[in-house]
Amino acid sequence: MGKVIGIVNKKGGVGKTTTATTISYLLTKRGYKVALIDFDSQRHSTLLSGVLCPEQLPLTIYDLLKKLVMDEPLPEAGEYVIQTENGVHLISANEKLDNFEKLMSDATFCEYKLKEFVDTIRDSYDYIIIDCMPKMGTPMINVMICADSLIIPLQSETLAAEGMSAFLRAYHKIQSRCNKELKIEGILFTMDNQRTRVSKRVKSQVETSLGEKVHIFPIQFRDLSGLRIP
Repeated sequence: MGKVIGIVNKKGGVGKTTTATTISYLLTKRGYKVALIDFDSQRHSTLLSGVLCPEQLPLTIYDLLKKLVMDEPLPEAGEYVIQTENGVHLISANEKLDNFEKLMSDATFCEYKLKEFVDTIRDSYDYIIIDCMPKMGTPMINVMICADSLIIPLQSETLAAEGMSAFLRAYHKIQSRCNKELKIEGILFTMDNQRTRVSKRVKSQVETSLGEKVHIFPIQFRDLSGLRIP
């Protein structure tokens, strides 16, 4: 079964999409079969993967989840998987995903719908990377329930650690009640200048909050090829 890694942070603009697309590419380059799920209505992973007009796509992750909610059969993978030039298999998104929480409002076990879909493709891939929308609530709960581990991109800036405590409370709640195997793979600092006092202070705060069990990747995006991918 493939390993599912969620790229998550409740804050936008921290580099989730860059992390998700780069890790997907690097894993593919190493010979693994990789699926990248764009689970963000901003559809940046879809755009970076070379899809020029996401709004014209007939089948996106939203459409697939809607079929599960409506108890309709899923189409064959060849109808919705986009094979990118880099070899990554993309499951795309567009602005319809803005309606995700409305779609889930009347769904039974709505927090498990993404897992229900991922389980249908899990045996076909070595890794499934999910680019999660920057929003707590049903979308991020769906990601945490279906993922094996999480990577959290975090900017080295004064307000970066703000909100981490709320995220960790949600993480521990999901782990204890719904997904006991879920773990935080690590913190990936982005836009980092290791020589500044701010960067050092932010890292110290995060280390204090998360403890020794969480590995912090002390690298920048230009060094991402050296990331020890689990």
